[in-house]
Amino acid sequence: MNAETRPEPDPLWTRAPERGSRGWLRFGLWVYRVLGRRCVYVLLYPVAAYFFLVDGAARRASRQYLRRLYETREGAISLGRAPTAGDSFRHMLSFARSLYDRVSVGLGGEDLYEFRYSGDEHLRKLVETRRGAILLGSHLGSFDMLRVLARRHRVTINIVMFTRNAARIQSVLRAIDPRVDLHVINMDGGSLSSTFEIRKRLQRGELVGILGDRVPPHGARAAEPARFLGHDAEFARGPFEIATLLGVPILMTTGVRVGPATYEVTAAPLYGGERIPRRERADRISALVSDYAAWLEAWCKREPLQWFNFYDFWGGA
Repeated sequence: MNAETRPEPDPLWTRAPERGSRGWLRFGLWVYRVLGRRCVYVLLYPVAAYFFLVDGAARRASRQYLRRLYETREGAISLGRAPTAGDSFRHMLSFARSLYDRVSVGLGGEDLYEFRYSGDEHLRKLVETRRGAILLGSHLGSFDMLRVLARRHRVTINIVMFTRNAARIQSVLRAIDPRVDLHVINMDGGSLSSTFEIRKRLQRGELVGILGDRVPPHGARAAEPARFLGHDAEFARGPFEIATLLGVPILMTTGVRVGPATYEVTAAPLYGGERIPRRERADRISALVSDYAAWLEAWCKREPLQWFNFYDFWGGA
C-alpha cells in the first residue's frame, strides 16, 4: 500500500481507554440511591486514586496540560504554583465528580443542584424563531448539563457522540433513562452519514450539540489547526463547515461546576449564520476555530481542573 492510498490514522483519543468502569458506575448509582450524594463524593476519592495509579497515559496527559496552562500568566495565577502529581490527582477527582453529577442529573436529580445561566437569551431567541443551530461545546465541565438548558426551554438537543468510545457511560445512562439514545447522532458509522443526519436535523430547525475539541475519527481532513495554550493543536473542522455551508448560527456552550452543587451554564455567540461566499469560507472557518480555541483557553485558565481531555492533545508538539 503506497502513501497515497494508506488510510489516515484515527486520532489518539479514539484509541485511548474509556475512563470509568461499568461496575464502579453502577455501584456509585446504588450508593446514590441508598445513601445520597455526599457518600458518593467520599467514594470518588479511591476511584480517582485507582485510575491515577493505573493509567499512566492519563497522568502524563494531565501533567502536560497543567504545565502548559501554568506557562501562561493567567494559568499560573489560577493554579497558584507549578503543577504537581497531586494536581493531576485532583484533576482526575474533578472528572470523577463531573461524571457523577452527569449521572445524577440523568437520574432526575436536578433539584439537588443550583444552576446559574449566562447568555440564556441567545438560546431563547433560537427557540422562539425555530431556527436550527449548532451548540458547540467542549470537554470542559459537563456538556450534559445542556440537558437542563433543554428542559428549561422545552426543546430537544441532538448530541453528536462517538458512542463506541463512551460505551460504558452510555450503558449506565441507558439503564437510568431508556430515552437517552433517542437524540444521539452516532459518529461511529462514518463522517458522511453523520453529516447528512446533522444537516437534516438542522434544516428541521433543531439544535445539534457537538464537541469541538476532539477531531472525529475520519483522518486529518477533519482537523483545523489553532493555537491553544501557546502551542499548535487540532480542533474539529466539521461543525464550522456545516454551519457556514447551511448558514446556521453557532453558540459556544459549557456547564462548569462553580460550587459543591452549583453549575454555571453558559451560551455565547460565535457565528451568526450569515452566508459566506465559497472563496472566503476556508479563511472564515480558520478564524472561527481560532476564536473557539481562544474561548476554550480562557475557560481553562478560569477553571483549570475542569478540562477533561486525558490524552496527548497536542500530538507530541
